[in-house]
Amino acid sequence: MKFFISILSFLLFIHLSTVSAQDKANSVKELVSTLKQKVLLDDDQTSSVEKVLNELITKSKSVEDKNSLIEDAKKKVESYLDKRQKMKYDIIKNDWWKQVQTLL
Repeated sequence: MKFFISILSFLLFIHLSTVSAQDKANSVKELVSTLKQKVLLDDDQTSSVEKVLNELITKSKSVEDKNSLIEDAKKKVESYLDKRQKMKYDIIKNDWWKQVQTLL
């Protein structure tokens, strides 16, 4: 009976981990989509921003102080923007990054 409970617990843990990872992936896609619509990103910029966010989430799992990771990610995202996009981004960036931080 203990063996059965152990296996059941393990399977439940695996399932919850998978669901959590899928939720984060969907959240990243939603955040990138929001930025794409507000700032008018092209496809290359969109995929680059998505890559930066996924890297940020992955790296943040092993680090307690996430501020330096977030600042690096901000710089990378901003480096993909042209002058007009940067002006639009400056308007929404605080709220958008707060949403990003909820994923970490």
